Amino acid sequence: MRITNTSMTRNHMYDTQQNLTRMNKISEQLDSGKVINRVSDDPHKAIRIMNLNNEIRYTEKYNYNVDEVVGWMETTDGSLDHFGNILNDIKKNILEVGNGVYNDEELKAIQSEMNEKIKDLGNVLNTTYAGKYMYGGTNVDEPPINVLVDDETGVVTLQLNPNSNTDNLKADISDGINIDYNLSAGEIFTQEHLDAINSLSATMNAMITGEKVQVKSDGTLEKNPDGTTKKATVDKVKERELLNSNIKGKIDNLSNHALDERTSLGVRASTAEKVRELNDENILNMKGVLSLDQDVDHVEKFIELKSAELVYQASIQVGAKLIQPTILDYMR
Repeated sequence: MRITNTSMTRNHMYDTQQNLTRMNKISEQLDSGKVINRVSDDPHKAIRIMNLNNEIRYTEKYNYNVDEVVGWMETTDGSLDHFGNILNDIKKNILEVGNGVYNDEELKAIQSEMNEKIKDLGNVLNTTYAGKYMYGGTNVDEPPINVLVDDETGVVTLQLNPNSNTDNLKADISDGINIDYNLSAGEIFTQEHLDAINSLSATMNAMITGEKVQVKSDGTLEKNPDGTTKKATVDKVKERELLNSNIKGKIDNLSNHALDERTSLGVRASTAEKVRELNDENILNMKGVLSLDQDVDHVEKFIELKSAELVYQASIQVGAKLIQPTILDYMR
């Protein structure tokens, strides 16, 4: 095989360019802090790094969902705590009325206080979170409870919004794991419980006036053909007994039912927080693996860079001796 100065020079220039390319690659790795800067550097490892980054982003999105869900459930828990306190105050008022001797004016004062508490129950179930009604099921744009006040008698009742529902709101909180995170007004107020609340104001009004209005299942009052509120004459003493026994018992049941729903919600919130802890652990593990695949060992790369520089300098010195003078060099 014939070796000429031209072929030696060509090979030298190629090798020198390779040395420069290697130095540039090491310098780029040190500057970016990453071993892989483009897919062509190592296709197999690059795909693995992209998959890990995608998994980390997905898991972080799951944690965002967990934070939203837990925030929603914590707000719900706070509102249910207030709901329970209002029911306790109502039960105290019932006991006062049932066990005490009050004149009509005092009963009116208690009725007025109880009416405000009934309104508060409705307002609690109209609580919003980030502009969304929490107890409307999947209908988060309308209040689930309508508070009705009869202009003629002053009787206060609650009505479930017919557009609300008891459907569950769901959120993905991990791969293959989703959770129901809401309670609806319909779950808190079964028809029996709603009837009990709606009978409170009507019964108190009957104890004062001796006339009782009829509350329909939808919370509205029976009306006469002329549009006035329909009333029936009743025994005030019997109404007091009804309030102190039957209605109070149903209010107790509502209080226990709301507490059970709150406990169930607390279990779900605890589950979501445990899933978040697991997600955080998975993110740390994946970032550790990603660091092994992607991050540069600066000490090692700095040594490689210095080594490449020495090779390049040696290549330049060899080239200076390798390339022979030509006749043009002597004609200067």
